[in-house]
Amino acid sequence: MENEIAPIVERELRASPDSIEQIEEGLLHETYEISCDGEEYVLQFSSEGDEGEADALRRGLNCYVMLQDTEVPVPAIVTEEIRAFDRGWYSLVEKLPGKTGKLDISPRKVRNAARYLAKIHDVRSFETSGWVRFEDREPSIRPFQDGSLRRWILRTVEETSTTLGDGGMESAGSALERVFEREGAALPDEFAPVFCHNDFTPDNVLFENEEVVGILDFDRAHASHAQRDLVKAANGFWMHDPGAEWDVQTTFYEGYREVGELDGSFASNEPLYRVETLAWTVAGLLELDELSAYEKEFYTEKLLAAIDRIEDVSP
Repeated sequence: MENEIAPIVERELRASPDSIEQIEEGLLHETYEISCDGEEYVLQFSSEGDEGEADALRRGLNCYVMLQDTEVPVPAIVTEEIRAFDRGWYSLVEKLPGKTGKLDISPRKVRNAARYLAKIHDVRSFETSGWVRFEDREPSIRPFQDGSLRRWILRTVEETSTTLGDGGMESAGSALERVFEREGAALPDEFAPVFCHNDFTPDNVLFENEEVVGILDFDRAHASHAQRDLVKAANGFWMHDPGAEWDVQTTFYEGYREVGELDGSFASNEPLYRVETLAWTVAGLLELDELSAYEKEFYTEKLLAAIDRIEDVSP
């Protein structure tokens, strides 16, 4: 691959790369860190023939472009659009400082990250929910095929419950299906959709001295309910330290409230969103065969406890 990367770098940066290092873990796209002429860059590729992957690469880059003049710290752009090469498409951006919060979160990091999620939600509002696309640099929305966020969630919950059951988490899958059959109609269907990261985890937030210095990977961005994106993010941070002696989710919500607003509906929506987004994430890990027997048992217990919270607050 280095034989293909060097000509790309020379074309885009007018200099030969000093070093090329592939980043292996946890990324949707094939990713390389490039050192060139004293500066560092990130080069990402999507595979030839994979339109979904190319769309995600394009969406992520266009989100960086959209966010350049906001309070959200994103990489500076080298290629203003994805470019074609022999095996697909690529994008090139400057590398930000800092390290991700993977396996190293703290209350201060969590609060600071949540503040920036609130700023992301304040960037843009939309008339309808759906997937973010870009036309002439302007974001537009392709509505969810199910017609609304609620119907999309209810369909994915059905798929998630099947995945959990097939993956050895039968009790969690059955309980998930039952609770959403009974309580799914309570999911909000009327709200003001906002720009949502949709993958806001410690893997995608860069820190220096516990301060946020970068936010990455907007490939899954969509227009949705800010409350759901908030709860999904809080779950994502908790999953990086599920044994923490402090309440990660509550700390995340506290940080968010310092910048963003949460109305009274959050108290009733949060338990549903917590179960739905946690189950969806766990099902994704099952499909990738990334959960041990112990982890399956652990997340079954946590999902059942979260489902009990829904039943406790239901009329």
